[in-house]
Parts: sequence; structure tokens; C-alpha cells
Amino acid sequence: MFKRILLTGLCLSTVVFATENQKDFEMHGELSYVKTSGNSDTETFATKIEAKKKLELNRFFGKGEFLYGKTDDKENTNKLYLLGRWERLLSERLFFFLQGDYLRDKFSGYDYQTTWSGGFGYDIIKTKKHYLKGLAAIGWTFEDFKTGGSNDYTTGTIELDYNWQILDNLKFIEEFKYRVNLEDTETYFINSDTGIQVKINSHFSLGVGYRVAYQNNPPSDDIEKTDTTFLTSLIIDY
Repeated sequence: MFKRILLTGLCLSTVVFATENQKDFEMHGELSYVKTSGNSDTETFATKIEAKKKLELNRFFGKGEFLYGKTDDKENTNKLYLLGRWERLLSERLFFFLQGDYLRDKFSGYDYQTTWSGGFGYDIIKTKKHYLKGLAAIGWTFEDFKTGGSNDYTTGTIELDYNWQILDNLKFIEEFKYRVNLEDTETYFINSDTGIQVKINSHFSLGVGYRVAYQNNPPSDDIEKTDTTFLTSLIIDY
């Protein structure tokens, strides 16, 4: 059923993006690669792609992230995250939205997690230098465990997205997300993505980012609660 829902959503998104005016379409891509050799051989690859489309009353947002790493030919990171969201403006700042995401993290204790939700958001600050958006949603989470078995539960989610244009060529970005199992509030997840971007020209920038992924109740005792990632990236916007 999940595959059918995901395929339907992708088909609808393709139709929308293909038929609307492309001048309202924005793309953002980040690429990071590090390889070291010597006493220890390490390799890390990360990429992120975001797509946005803004119409008079509708806004569409999609994101895909992939992170892979290994040390001495032993894999230690393998993570894929996909997200899609439709926003419908109800006033100049208030909007309703539907959202779905999918996480596959080989070293988190889960085969996959996916959450489908709906809620309301508000553009709290909209100025030339500062933009702050808040979202609150109720939905359902489905997950499969590495050790076997599965689970599903009602989910509550709060998100904050903040951009600060410090200078014409310097931007600060913070994305914060809190998701909780409403049937067992000891199970919750916190994700933070903090970054600085320095623009080189109209399309290219250099960025540094720090990501934190925290789960309060891992599915097994050998799983760490906190994952952190520091990346330097080449960024492309168009």
C-alpha cells in the first residue's frame, strides 16, 4: 500500500511541475565528498536536492538526502531521506499542508520509517533578511525494525524553518523538527540541520553544515541515541 501511495504522489507531483509556469520553480542542490588515506582510509559522500514551486495559492516542496560513509572499507553510514509537501494558502501567512516522508537508515535500528501527516503552518516572519516558518501536524508513522517486526502509531510533529540573510553573499539556515509518538510520549525524535552558505556567484555557493539526529527510545540497546554529521559542500541554486 505504501508503494502505491508513494507512486501516486510522485505522479501527481510530476504532472503539477510539468504543466505550471517554470519561472516559479526553484532548485537547490548540495554535494559533499571527502576521502582520506594513510593510517586510516575514510570516505564520505553526501548530497541533498530540494525543489520548490510557488503559485498564487499553492506551494510545493520536495527534498531528497543521501549520506554514505565507510572507514577502512567498512560501511558505517548509509542513510536515505525523502520528503514531499503541498501547502495551500488560507491567508497571506496561514496555510494548510499535507506531507509525507520516508527514511531508510541502515544503522538506526530501523529498516524504514515513513510518516504521513496534515496540519497548519504560519509564516511567522517575512522580511528581506529574516524568514521564519512554523508547522504543526498530526499523522501516522509506520516503521519496520532491523530485528524483525513492525509498528504504527499516531504522530505529532512540530517544525521550524529559519533563514537569515546576514549579508548579500552570506546566509544562515536552521531547520528543526520534533516528532513524538502520541501513544507513547517516551518515543520521540529530534532533528536539527544548521548551515552557513557563502555565495560565490548567482548560482554557486560554498556551505558548511551540522546535522543532529536524536531518538530518545532506540529500538535496541546497541543503537546510539544521537547521530551527528559535519559537512562542507558545494551548493548550486537555480
